[in-house]
Amino acid sequence: MNPAKQHKKLHKLQSRAEECLTRGEAQKILKKAAKAQRKLEKGPSVDSDVENQAR
Repeated sequence: MNPAKQHKKLHKLQSRAEECLTRGEAQKILKKAAKAQRKLEKGPSVDSDVENQAR
């Protein structure tokens, strides 16, 4: 998990949320933002560290 990627994703979702016109669209964006936020709070995963060391 790359924190910079998740921050970039959150920023992009925030921009999309400001422009959305429907409630359904806003709910989808909020769901995706919550997932990205969980990934940031979780921190780096063990699996990604193993993959990076193998390269």
